[in-house]
Amino acid sequence: MSVRERTVGFLRQRVLTPMALGVIILSLTLTAAFLGLVGLISGADLNVIARLPAYSLVMGIVFVVAILRLDSPNRDGMMVLVSTSGIAVLAFVLVGLATEGVMYTYNSPEEVVMSNLIFYFAAAGMVCTGVVFWALHHWREFATNDSRL
Repeated sequence: MSVRERTVGFLRQRVLTPMALGVIILSLTLTAAFLGLVGLISGADLNVIARLPAYSLVMGIVFVVAILRLDSPNRDGMMVLVSTSGIAVLAFVLVGLATEGVMYTYNSPEEVVMSNLIFYFAAAGMVCTGVVFWALHHWREFATNDSRL
């Protein structure tokens, strides 16, 4: 086996795992969302209204997929509906802000790249990704009524 084949095999088995890809994608999405928030707050001409129907469509698709994935006969229907609604709203906000962040970066690269703003938000995106993965692994601890904290 050549060095190239061993390296590619190592990368596929250890680095490009589904969890690693999830971390990369979520970190990039959060970075773009932070930039989108800055773009909206700064009053940049982003034309959000023109893309609002697409964001609503994404929310609808996420809602249906979440209902299909979460609903089962042994789960409380109200809890599934509340969880699905929260996931759909979160998708709407995250996709909307991330898209606006990409548009803000495309329209004003000097404000984003030259000011090193993107590096700070990339770091914040990675920290938030770590917190999200931690929360997903430990959510049961917070869902119980145990008050050991």
